[in-house]
Amino acid sequence: MMKKILFVGIILVALGGKTLAQQIPLYSQYFANPFIYNPAWAGLDKFGSVNVTYRNQWDGIEGAPTTSLVTLDLPFFESRSGIGINAYQDNIGIFRQNKVMFSYAYHIFSLYENTSYFSFGLSGGFNQTSIDFNKAYILHPNDPKILSNTGNYMSMEFAFGMNYIFKDKFQIGFSIPQFLNGGIRSIDEADNNLRLQPHYLLTARCTLKTYDEMHRVEPMIMARYVQNTPAQLDFGVQYTFNNMIWGNAAYRMDYGAVVGAGVSINNLRFGYSRDFSTGALQGFAGGTNEIMLGYKFGFLKSRVYGAPKNRTNTNIKRKMEHPSNPGPTYNKKNPLYKRKTPKIQPLRPRNN
Repeated sequence: MMKKILFVGIILVALGGKTLAQQIPLYSQYFANPFIYNPAWAGLDKFGSVNVTYRNQWDGIEGAPTTSLVTLDLPFFESRSGIGINAYQDNIGIFRQNKVMFSYAYHIFSLYENTSYFSFGLSGGFNQTSIDFNKAYILHPNDPKILSNTGNYMSMEFAFGMNYIFKDKFQIGFSIPQFLNGGIRSIDEADNNLRLQPHYLLTARCTLKTYDEMHRVEPMIMARYVQNTPAQLDFGVQYTFNNMIWGNAAYRMDYGAVVGAGVSINNLRFGYSRDFSTGALQGFAGGTNEIMLGYKFGFLKSRVYGAPKNRTNTNIKRKMEHPSNPGPTYNKKNPLYKRKTPKIQPLRPRNN
């Protein structure tokens, strides 16, 4: 118990209250699954996907944060939209948070899918937070606020996000988790509610790739801001070979460094990252491990338009049709591309 109290005290002193202000889980592989933070990514890819992530922060320390996350997003190509579910459990010492969010996104793009497009999304859901007072040292156990508190809280909240991609070369996104909420209210209706703060997240990524797309380098940046706390910046870069193997490294200000790697085989993908603490936490807090397992399904079957012979894996005229706005190679026999056409009745001669 004393070790847990000591851990909480040192972390609060080291971070100057940031631990309390950061009310949403922290992830290191958010660029592999950007739907984690931004509902505008629901159904944005050419496939549906389900991803499972487990993060064990500051391993070796009792009561350190652990997070389990499951996301599912599905595209609806014909309506240019997507839906998704984001569910996670976050444990920090005596605190446990369970949250389920449902998302809807709408995507605006040009004639072909691989041109520039803009997306925006909205998510809403439920938040259940509990406090295990049996594992806590209470200085004044007879305090009326403690006696009347069951430790169970419920709330509803909403998140908003936008995303813009320029021809698979540049991406910028903005999201506000918890932008609308009533705070976490105790189910016993006592005066011990917890306040939720909106979080402001800005992400940007530039894609640099070779002519044959075998090599891809992507510099990345993420900015986080919560009211009454200093802004936090992440700087990173990721290298991908043949859309199959990737490795990345990043630096998170006032926190530490991150390295990671992953592999994608057919519809499966696996990623691992390791965080190393620096600054006030160095030597006290252990490293952080994060594992991600994903599965892709329901790929959009598109035909390549205008690509030179024997050069199907190039950047030249890779125009992929989209069912909601078909291109020149529209194929009526493909059930994915069925669209309704008005029936034209033959002209009949009039009787004079």
